[in-house]
Parts: sequence; C-alpha cells; structure tokens
Amino acid sequence: MSQGLGQTGHILIAEDNKSIAEPLARVLRRSRFQVDVAPDGLVALQKLAAHTPDLLLLDLQLPKLHGIDLLKKLRQSPKTRHLPVVVITGVYRGEKHALAARKLGVQNYLEKPFRIGDLVEAIQVALQQAELKNAKTLDQHLAALFLEDYSGRFVVEHDGRSHQIDFHHGRPVSLAPGFVSRDLGDFLLRQKIISAEANDYFHQQGGMRAESLVELGELRHTDLQAEKLSFLGDELLTGMSLGTMVGERSEGGLPDTWNPPLLNLPRLLHACYRRQRQPELRKRLLEQHGRRYAGLGKNYFRFINYLDLNEDERRLLTRLDGQSLLMDVLHGMNEADGLFRTLITLHILRLKNEPFSMPESHFGLQPRLFNEPWVEEDEEVVESFVNFADVVGDADDEGEDFAGSPAATSRETGAPVDLNTRVRETHAALQKKDYYQVFNLDRGSFSIILLKERYFEYTHQFGPEALMQLGGEEAELAQEILSLVSNAYNTLSNVVKKERYDELLGAEKIGLDQEGDDVFQAQVQFQSGMVFLEMEEWDNAEHALQDASNIEPNNGLYLAHLAWSIYKNPKYLDSQAMQNKAKQMLAKAISLERTAEAFAFKGWMLLDSGQETLAQSEFSKALKLNARQALARKGLRLLEEKREQDKKGLFSRMFRG
Repeated sequence: MSQGLGQTGHILIAEDNKSIAEPLARVLRRSRFQVDVAPDGLVALQKLAAHTPDLLLLDLQLPKLHGIDLLKKLRQSPKTRHLPVVVITGVYRGEKHALAARKLGVQNYLEKPFRIGDLVEAIQVALQQAELKNAKTLDQHLAALFLEDYSGRFVVEHDGRSHQIDFHHGRPVSLAPGFVSRDLGDFLLRQKIISAEANDYFHQQGGMRAESLVELGELRHTDLQAEKLSFLGDELLTGMSLGTMVGERSEGGLPDTWNPPLLNLPRLLHACYRRQRQPELRKRLLEQHGRRYAGLGKNYFRFINYLDLNEDERRLLTRLDGQSLLMDVLHGMNEADGLFRTLITLHILRLKNEPFSMPESHFGLQPRLFNEPWVEEDEEVVESFVNFADVVGDADDEGEDFAGSPAATSRETGAPVDLNTRVRETHAALQKKDYYQVFNLDRGSFSIILLKERYFEYTHQFGPEALMQLGGEEAELAQEILSLVSNAYNTLSNVVKKERYDELLGAEKIGLDQEGDDVFQAQVQFQSGMVFLEMEEWDNAEHALQDASNIEPNNGLYLAHLAWSIYKNPKYLDSQAMQNKAKQMLAKAISLERTAEAFAFKGWMLLDSGQETLAQSEFSKALKLNARQALARKGLRLLEEKREQDKKGLFSRMFRG
C-alpha cells in the first residue's frame, strides 16, 4: 500500500450494484484516484489479498461474503488491519450501525443516498487519517511530527506493545515505555549509574519522580537532566532500527509555555541515516531527478546548526548551490548518503528544472554556521586534500584500535592493504575475545548506540559485496567473522540475553576459535530461554531454546525445555500437530538425558489429558532426581487436593443416601 508523490491513491470499490459502482468509479477517476471494482465480497477479498489498496469503499450488503464479515477478516490480518475503509450503505442506517462499524475501525460511514462531494471528502479525510496511522519506520513518524512542530502525545505500536511519546514543538520530550529499557531507572541501572536498590525505590514511587535519584545521592541534578536525554535518545535510536510500526495521535498535550530540555532530533535522524545505507534511494532519485538542479531550501538555516558534519558531508553542501545538476552533485559522494537522506527528510533539499539562487536567512540577519561548507577549488587544493587524508589516516591509527573500523592500512606495516589482508587481520584480532571486546566495549561503560554503530561497521565492511570479492580461505574467514559478530550483537542487544551472558562470563574469555565457544553460546541461549519461560513469553522462550538445541542437539535438558515452551504456548493450544510434536520432542529428550525437569513436564502433559496415575508416577520420578523440583511438587499437591475433594464428595453422597 503506497501513495507516491503526485498520486491521490488506489481505491477498491466493493459494490454489487453496477448502476452505483460504475458512476462512482468514473467520478473517482476524474478526481485522479486509481480505481478497481469488486462485484461481491469474495472477489473483493481476493483482490485485497493480491494487492492492498490505499482505501476500501465498501457496501455492506454484498453477495457471497457479507461486508461485515469481510471487514472482520481484514481486521484480523496484519496486512490490512489498518486499511482505511469508507462504508456506503442503504440498509444499515442509524447510529447503532455506525457505532458497530467504528468498532471495526471504520470512521467514515455514509448512508445512501449521498452527495458525491460528501463521498470525495470522506475519502480524503480517511486517507489523511491513515497517513499517520499507516505503518512507517519510527524515524519517518518523528520527522513528520518535527516538521509540523507538533505538540502533544503520539502512540506507536510495535510487537504488541504501545509506546507513548510526548512532543513539545516537534521534539520528543518523553517516552514510556522504552524499546529496550522499561524506563529511566532501568536505563540507568543497565548503565551501572545507579544501584539496584535505588532503582527499586524509583519504581516504588511510580517511576515518575526521577528527582528521587538525586535525593538518594545516586547522581547530581545536572547529570540527571543529561541522562534523561541520553535515555530518550538511545531508546528512540533503537526504535528506528526496529522496522515499521503503526502510530497515531492521542488525546492530551503539554502546556505551550512549558520549556523542557529538548532532544536534538535532527542529529538523531542524521545518526540513524548514516548507519542505514539506502543505495536504492540514490538510484531512484537519480533516475527521476538526476537532470534537475539541486540546492538548499529555507529549512537549511533552520536545521543545519543541529548537525555535526564530517568533511565529505560539508563538501556535499558546497555542491548544493542551485547551479549544478543532481547527478553531478552526487557523483563520488557515496560517503555522504546519510546527510543527503537527512536533507530530504527535513525538507532542506530543493530540486528545480532551472538554475536558482540560494535562499536568504529567514532570521533577518546572517546566522553563524557551525558547519561551514568545505570549499572545493582547483586541482592544487584537491591534491592537498589527498595529502590531508593521509594525515588523518595516520592520526586514526594512533587513536582507538577497534577491530571493526574500516582499515585502510596494515596495523603492522602501515602500508595500504587489500580486502584479503583486512579479513585475515580482523579474524586474527577477534580470536579469544569476549563479546564486549569484539566491539571494543566493556561492561562498565556499555552503550547500545556504540554497539549498533560498530556492528553496522562490521556488516558494511564484510557484507555481501565484500564476500563476492573474496574466495577460498578468506571467504570462509569473513563468514566466520560475521557469524561471531552476529552472535555477539544478538546477545548484547537483548536485555535478558545480555544479563545471562554477564552472569556466565567468568574468567574464561570466549572468542573466535576458542574451545567451548559454541557450548558457551548454547548456555547463554538456554539461560535466556529459562527467563522467558518464567515470564511466560512463550515465543521468545521457544526461539532462544531452539537456538540452544540447534547448537547442542543431543542435550536432553535443552530439548525438554524447548518441548515445554511449545506445549505451553497458547497459540499452539488448538493445534494437535504441535501438541504431538511437543510430546514426541519430550520423549526424545528423556531418551537422551533423564532430568527432573523432563519428568515434571511429562507429568503435567499426562495430567492435562486426564491420566492421573501415570502423571503421579512421572512426578515421583522427577522428585527422586531432585526433591525440590517445583513443578513436580505442584503437580503432586494438585493431585492430593483433587483426591481429598473426591473423598468429600463421596462421603456427602453416602450421607445423603
């Protein structure tokens, strides 16, 4: 479902009456809508499955599949759950039916007969309402509200959770809950800035009085304000990497006179786009606008001082003079793609068919610019720039030695290196490193932002393009590097897995080719799965335990817990095939390793199927292996209570008799 620039949208009309459908289609086409018609509910459903339109115009009284049933099916599918719908009906009249339609996400309800003008207006309103509700990446939501100077609350949904973001003049000022940390207290605890006791107290106060952390002496007030912005920035940056999410405005807002500390959103967007390379965006723009003149618009003066630009990005600004074609501006500027996308998002970039002059500042005075453009002159200057790049390379070598940083020179000789040499050097540098050391981080000053930045540096440096250039041993080494980096990133970026890793990480250093590394990774996944089981997050538990079992397929304990996570998952409750799979998996686990947990799981499966005597036997086996096995003890108590109830019932019937 897409509404591109210059299009007004694709509409599907579900109407069985040709005398109504055809005139409607003609009118809407004249209004520049793309229109398709379905004569019954089944055809409409087929068309929706093949291609999701921007809006559905729906008559409820449809043959083969009633309009209400069609609506229910749409709302059950993630693909069409938020599809805007305008209902037209001559049968279901009155507020009662309109209210029922609203419960199915229909805000625009027209009773026949209606005026064409009313219909077109309802369609336009529905499309506008859907604009913010449609699934977009978080950076797209934030940029749209920033440019609008929006103040109020905005709610996004991701992975079944709602996240409330409060805005003040286009800038986020609060987020609840976060995408990684639940709130500020958890964030500060993860950063080891506050103690666990202080975090508990913070939550006892409702998680609203951050000042209590100052009162407890955990950090200074000035530091608290800075950490609030760090929490907000880190969490939103994480949210930007999570894919599309639905968002809509919510009731409630902030007083216009309030003046809170404001997040630098342009800089946050710029950081996001520096990492998320989109070569297809450059290609599409060059195809469509390559021969148009490119320059800077008035928003340049509004937003440029919020950005911290490198030399390549300043050089790009110089080229955007309104006198050069876009194809010439972007030539050789691959490293400035992040800034270019930022300029598009913030409406700074201007494209015209004719050369144009640069805008003047709207402030009424010439502002001081922190990002003065890099001046591109003649060949002598270019030559000196090449020499300067060499100097920068030397300076980088003297600084932080990070294995994932793009290496232009050999660490040993300082000479230029090819890709094969870089692969071998990086592979050697990663051996026997723990997951923190892979990213040049330490547990005491862990940063999710640095983790993500350095992970993307690895994947960019040794990704598909690099693999295509490699062969033989170097290709295998590059794949080993990516495998280790991926395991390390997936562990450290997940709160639960990271905590388990921290607990298991002892004096032994786990790294590439280190004996026992796979076993260690399996332990991390298993411990994570155990935590997810306790939290009854069955899907996450299944994924973690599946990973552990894949690494160690003959570990009966891992396999037993995987079987239990599948058996207990509510989404498999009505699936006999999955229930049988869980039971067969548990039987295999017991054949591999007789554990108390496995017998306890088997006991509960038997108890659920009414086989109480067999269940008691399995619980007893579990307690022989581990007298404190909680699940087995719980099962036996339940059986005893049931027998007591049966006895009381028997006595009651005897006395009544």
